[in-house]
Amino acid sequence: METDTADMVEKKQYYILFYLAGEPFTINVKYVLRVLEATSFTKVPHGPAFLKGIINFNGKVLPVVDTYLKFGFPAKEDFRKSLILVLHLNVEQEEANLGILVDDSNDVFVVHDADIKPYPATGNKYNVEYIDGVIERKDKFILILNPEKLFMNDAFLNLGNTKLSEGGNDGVENEKD
Repeated sequence: METDTADMVEKKQYYILFYLAGEPFTINVKYVLRVLEATSFTKVPHGPAFLKGIINFNGKVLPVVDTYLKFGFPAKEDFRKSLILVLHLNVEQEEANLGILVDDSNDVFVVHDADIKPYPATGNKYNVEYIDGVIERKDKFILILNPEKLFMNDAFLNLGNTKLSEGGNDGVENEKD
C-alpha cells in the first residue's frame, strides 16, 4: 500500500513574536506587511476608544489600534518606544490594512502545526474566539492570535480604504505621543 507523501510532510508556518504589558503573543507572518516605529497619530473623532488614530501608510489611511485597550489592559500613555505591526486582513470578505501598537517585536520563528495546542475554553482572561491556539517556546506558553477574528466586527477598518491627498494629511491636527 502506498502512502501519500504529502501526508508525511510536516506542515510548518512562520510566526512573529510581540509583547504587550510584558506578555508574549504571536501572529502568523502571513498577516504582517511591515513593522514600523510608532509615530504621531491623527485622532479620529467619535472612533472606538481603542482606536489610537490614523497614520499615512504608503499614501493610504492606516487605522492604528491601541492594543492595550483592545485587550483590556490598563491604558498605556507613552507609545514613543512602541512599534506598529502593519497587518493585512480579510475580514468579512473585505480586505483592509491596520496597525496594532505593540511594546516590542524581536523574533520570527517556525512553528510546526503539530506543536500548536488548543487554547482552553474556560478559566482564562482572553476571549477564545480570536485565539487559534497556544505554543510552548522557551518554557513559556504563547497565545497565537487570529487578527481577522479579533477585528471581525470593527467598522473602523473601512478607514483603510481611504486614500490620502497628495500633500499628506493637509492640516489635520496630530497628537504626538
